[in-house]
Amino acid sequence: MEPPAAGHLPVEGRRPPADWSTAEAEAAPRKTATVYSTRLPDDLATWLENEATRCGINPSAMLGELIAEARRAHGGDKTVTVRLSDLHRAIDRIADRSTA
Repeated sequence: MEPPAAGHLPVEGRRPPADWSTAEAEAAPRKTATVYSTRLPDDLATWLENEATRCGINPSAMLGELIAEARRAHGGDKTVTVRLSDLHRAIDRIADRSTA
């Protein structure tokens, strides 16, 4: 008697193989993705892991969301030119209102 082929050994509690005979292939091409490696200090890595866990996602997905949010915020940010004295006056007015 010949031994069973590899991968076909009877294993207690093993599920039968999935039936893919009615499966349909997705027609939409998958978006390309790029992987970046980064080193984070312990405090930032801990914050990232805790925040990702709180949101129910993994740290890589959290980084992707943070970067996408930064991109959206930057996209609506316009560069303007003002005189420094006008900027100081505006800041002084805001500061005076907040202390009143």
